[in-house]
Amino acid sequence: MLISNDFKCLFMLILGFIQWVSSYEMTRDYEEASHFDVMPGGAVLSHEKQLDGFTCKFTYACQGGTKEGWQLTINTNTDKTKYLCSVQRPDGKSYLFFQSFKLEFTGLEVKEGYAMGANFKPLSPSEYQVDFQKHSISDVAGKFGSQLEKVELYGEKGKAEL
Repeated sequence: MLISNDFKCLFMLILGFIQWVSSYEMTRDYEEASHFDVMPGGAVLSHEKQLDGFTCKFTYACQGGTKEGWQLTINTNTDKTKYLCSVQRPDGKSYLFFQSFKLEFTGLEVKEGYAMGANFKPLSPSEYQVDFQKHSISDVAGKFGSQLEKVELYGEKGKAEL
């Protein structure tokens, strides 16, 4: 009986993951990207980009050796109802130690977000939080392990009231 309950739990977890992936799947028909340098030194800095009246803003503080080239990309589908904002180190591994990070996608209804650490492995859910009210994803102070290589937010246009 214990094995069957464990199997049911695993099955439900896999099914939930498949539904999550398919629900936020979108064709990336249009893309705009901007490159920027992530600067160590502990100061709180930010970089933002706008597309179709929506703003994606990445705010961070980090320590480490030298600056790194990063990229902020906004993707949308053909009918411009779904958007993806992604910030990542396109050259791969980051050697910086992030003290904090926050990615905001204003003007959209945020549906999901995730963050990846060293070697593009997903961060533990305890290391970051998605705030649907504030349209953001950010580190959890005291739990974030300082490794960040990619962070994304998915959003959709709100439905207009008639």
